[in-house]
Amino acid sequence: MLRLVAASAAAGVPAATILDAWAEDSRGGQGTRLERAARHLRQGATASEAATRVPGLIQDDHATALTFGERIGLLGPVVHAALAGDDLLDPTPRRGLQVAIRYLGVMVVLFLLSCGFFVVRIFPQFRKILDDFGADEPRPLTLLIGGLTWLNHYWWTVGVVLMPVVIVRLFPGVWRAFTRPLARQRRITAAIDALSVADACGRPIPEAAGALADCQADPAIARRLRKAAAPGPLGHHLAAAGFLAAAEADAIDSAGGDRPAALERLAAARRNRSRRRLIAFGDAVGACVVFTMGGLVLLQALAVMSLVCSLIESLS
Repeated sequence: MLRLVAASAAAGVPAATILDAWAEDSRGGQGTRLERAARHLRQGATASEAATRVPGLIQDDHATALTFGERIGLLGPVVHAALAGDDLLDPTPRRGLQVAIRYLGVMVVLFLLSCGFFVVRIFPQFRKILDDFGADEPRPLTLLIGGLTWLNHYWWTVGVVLMPVVIVRLFPGVWRAFTRPLARQRRITAAIDALSVADACGRPIPEAAGALADCQADPAIARRLRKAAAPGPLGHHLAAAGFLAAAEADAIDSAGGDRPAALERLAAARRNRSRRRLIAFGDAVGACVVFTMGGLVLLQALAVMSLVCSLIESLS
């Protein structure tokens, strides 16, 4: 949506026309949301108003950028800065994390299906053979059957685990409200970017910070921005609001006429740190997926092999 607004402004094409064309190529709920947004635009609503009236159309950060840009009369620069900030965040680690989680889910389902087949069709026959030979049931087999029996009795836990996935797909607003505290650092970085654009275009920082506070979806960030809107050194007020460290605040206040560029560099450095943390988290999840799948396969293999060993000992 944000790229569409930028393309519409650059090409001089009404955004409603582009939204209608996009809706024809979209499926499911997104296509319906695009059609509703195009209808609001044709009725005279601004881009931010259309995005607000259609929940789930765009993410909160982009809605904030649209509203802030319209409010201070700098829609083009604010939108381009928001898009440039998004481009600095490489989507590859996030996609890798999503693939790892999906892979884990698929493999767990396959593991449960295969274990269910063994428990229902194979293990009863082996248990009968063990009873005939008077052999004890191997411990790994007991653990595996006990776990699957518990899952059979408490099958509803699977629905509880899958409930977040259903909420994400059907109720994006609920999911955004739940993950809002987790995305706070990213939104602080976006706020610094927006203030750098306003400062570079000659808008008074107290006025811009107050307008940005009114556009925020996160009440905590809105309160901090109102605190930073007081007249005086910008770096000092941003540090008092919890946006910057003391050293970063000193660098902003000592930048002089280069303050917009200093704010932009600071935002870029924060994005780089966020990207490194995301990559580290994705690598950790990938390692957890490998260890989890290895543990599941090992448990199943131990159950089968210990069963065979018990039969061999009984025959000997």
